[in-house]
Amino acid sequence: MARPPRRDGRPRRPAEPDPAGDRERPFRRALIVSLLNPKAILFLLSFFVQFVSPSYHDPAVSFAILGVTLQCYSVLYLTTLILAGTYLANTFRRRRRLAAGLSAGVAAVFIGFAATLATASAG
Repeated sequence: MARPPRRDGRPRRPAEPDPAGDRERPFRRALIVSLLNPKAILFLLSFFVQFVSPSYHDPAVSFAILGVTLQCYSVLYLTTLILAGTYLANTFRRRRRLAAGLSAGVAAVFIGFAATLATASAG
């Protein structure tokens, strides 16, 4: 649908996309989600307490070391997921038949699970 011309009679130019705004920043997004995840924060508070000695003169240091270690492993894990996901997405975009075949295979597996559940509850 075309937009009407401006009041001065000149035609409107289409908005140019912002190339920097269109790019996703998966590493930054993953880090922010990882750091601000309330479930992860509660898990760290409840799980790491058993590894921090209350008799230590500054238990916050032990807690910080455990948290930094976990975040380093989290960055490695998320980097692996992002790179593998990007590779697989590009592969499936190039090979449509492969993507369709794998989707059909996953559908067949779910239909098999449904049939197994239906027969298990009926008998």
